[in-house]
Amino acid sequence: LVWDDFCSWYLELVKPGMGQSMQPDLIHQTINFFEDLLRILHPFMPFITEELWHTLQSRSEKDYLIVASMPKPLAVDTEILKQFEAAAELISQIRNLRKSKNISMKESIEVTFLKGRDTGHEKYHSLIMKLCNLSSIAETTSKPTGVASLMVKEHEYFIHTGSFINKDAERVRINQELDYTKSFLESVEKKLTNERFISNAKAEVIALEKKKQSDAEARIRLLTEQLEALKN
Repeated sequence: LVWDDFCSWYLELVKPGMGQSMQPDLIHQTINFFEDLLRILHPFMPFITEELWHTLQSRSEKDYLIVASMPKPLAVDTEILKQFEAAAELISQIRNLRKSKNISMKESIEVTFLKGRDTGHEKYHSLIMKLCNLSSIAETTSKPTGVASLMVKEHEYFIHTGSFINKDAERVRINQELDYTKSFLESVEKKLTNERFISNAKAEVIALEKKKQSDAEARIRLLTEQLEALKN
């Protein structure tokens, strides 16, 4: 909760750009969130949380964290959580792609996408641009060629890396991943064609293996398309 949700995501999202200032109401809300975290952590980390509690703002001598009330549970908007989960997945995939292709975060790149079933995470595109250093992110009606692609929910995203990619090295990397994925798919299909496994395994186990099969098949199609695109 603290390290991932608050530090890695929330603080990165609200952090102002270089030379910009943070809005007072946003600073106030962020401090409120952090104080709630201190309340929750206090029974487990009493001394450091008490020190932070009094460092955040001036308090009276009797206003100790140890006697502060716990945060009250509020209603949770599960739809927003699902939307942000999809946005976070896209951010992670773009960052991983940058890393795998040795593209510096200083280099601004363009992203387009083919829209599938609406998942609502498009509302986070401005934040995705900020956290991934994108020059733009826009919908397209056809698949571009010579670009890297990735899937998030029902949307297919195209990363226009341009001259940042070494095509020869990228072909080697994709072929290696393609070989691994085909081998993985073969092992899953052996399970699913094994009568002993089918008759003895629980329904949820079989369902999981079938999902692995469909995911691997989708990954193989995507990797094959990426290889074709690199020929152009």
